[in-house]
Amino acid sequence: MSDILQVTIADGIAEVRLNRPERKNALSLEMFDEIVVVGEGLKAEAGLCAVILCGAGGDFCSGLDTTVMQSLATRLEEMRERLLNPEEGQRGNWFQRPCVVWQKLSVPVIAAIEGVCLGGGMQLDTRNNPVI
Repeated sequence: MSDILQVTIADGIAEVRLNRPERKNALSLEMFDEIVVVGEGLKAEAGLCAVILCGAGGDFCSGLDTTVMQSLATRLEEMRERLLNPEEGQRGNWFQRPCVVWQKLSVPVIAAIEGVCLGGGMQLDTRNNPVI
C-alpha cells in the first residue's frame, strides 16, 4: 500500500485519511483501489467500533482527479467494461466500490468533512446519513 491513504487504529477507532493534500485529496485510480483494500481489511479488524474518514491538509476530498478523466479518454472501452461488468459477487462496479465498501462494515462510518468536499468526495459516506 502506498501513502495515499493513512490508516491508524487505536482504541477500536480506525481513522482512514485521504492523503493527497496537494490535489485536495482528489480521487486517483490508485486511491480507488486502496480505499477498497482498506475497507475490506477493516471488516476483519477485531474490536473495531467505528471508522472515521477524513482528508489531509484541511480538505476532505475534491472528487475525481481531473487528470484521471483525461487519462480515461483514451481507454473508453476498458472503462466501459469496468462500469457495465461488476466482479462476481460484488455490489457495485469498479467506480462504485470505494463508496460501497463502507456499507459492508458492521460499525458506524463517519465522514469528518472539513474544507472542500465535492463529487466523489460526497459519495464516500454512502450510508446516506445526513452530513453533520
